[in-house]
Amino acid sequence: MAGSATHFLRRLASVARITEWWRYKFAPILATCFATALLSHFSIWTLSGRLLLLLLALTVAATYVSLLNDWTDRADDAAAGKSNRMADVPAGRFAALLGTCLAAGAGFMAYFWREGGAVCLLYLGTWVVYTLYSLPPFRLKGRGLAGVLADAAGAHFFPQVLAMSLVSCWAGRALPVLWVAAVSIWALSSGIRNIIWHQLSDAANDAQAGIRTFVTGFGIAGARRVAEWLAFPLELLALLIMLFMGAHLAPVLAFGLYGGLVLVRLLLWKMTLVVAQPGPEPHILLNEYYEFFYPLALLLAAWHQCPADGFSLAWFIGLFGYSMWPTVRILFKAFWQVVSLLGVEARTYFTQR
Repeated sequence: MAGSATHFLRRLASVARITEWWRYKFAPILATCFATALLSHFSIWTLSGRLLLLLLALTVAATYVSLLNDWTDRADDAAAGKSNRMADVPAGRFAALLGTCLAAGAGFMAYFWREGGAVCLLYLGTWVVYTLYSLPPFRLKGRGLAGVLADAAGAHFFPQVLAMSLVSCWAGRALPVLWVAAVSIWALSSGIRNIIWHQLSDAANDAQAGIRTFVTGFGIAGARRVAEWLAFPLELLALLIMLFMGAHLAPVLAFGLYGGLVLVRLLLWKMTLVVAQPGPEPHILLNEYYEFFYPLALLLAAWHQCPADGFSLAWFIGLFGYSMWPTVRILFKAFWQVVSLLGVEARTYFTQR
């Protein structure tokens, strides 16, 4: 029995592509939880069980999204010559997988309803917008700007605002209006920029399949302008407001460390820094900060204030440490290259003298 359940969960994780979005989706959401708890002067450790429950609820929603999106993309992917993990999955198995997600999601909605109707609606929002995004006859994915807004809302806005609202409820403290506005704008702007990047990456396949996404309809140049001159400035401004309101040094220092790593990528490794446009050897600005530097810095700040929050740092590393290891290696590589370069420059200077 246990073996069958394990096999089912592994199969579900495989077809839902969980390893592809685990860190990208959930580390920034937890960072919002940590930042909101710090703003409310509330221990993160005391919220740990509830935060893990939130993570499980969002995993169920994200799995539902992945399954439904891949299933409804089968014809388009075949037309574009793309692989699709759901292509050979029988309808009965797909129904069982989707039904499992829906049943679990209904249970989590009942729990969130006890926390407050608004919280439940925020969780429901992710399910609704992604259903409209993927499922005919609505299929907002092929309806230009509506598809961009739906994806940004489902993947970023609703989960982030849900996380912030839940921490406020659990801590029993109202949040400043400016904080709520900053997190909301940051989440939506980041979501818009990332879905435009995804559509730009897939523009040739979408055009071949005849899908009218925002990029194929509005044009590559126009979509880039929206991402680079509207979404990104709003995202950066909202992030700076969040860092200012948080009033903790660690996330600011982490932002500086991330900036130094970006300079190493640009000047030493000759990588292309991108806001939304895919390119050779690209580095998408800020995403790594949200996934690695920001949550870890917040946890270190919390640990400094409350020693028990060190346990929260431990479980966070346990959940995301494996996926964060490449960034740790990159940091060490950059550090040693900078030290070596400075050593060479110093030797050259003193030799010439």
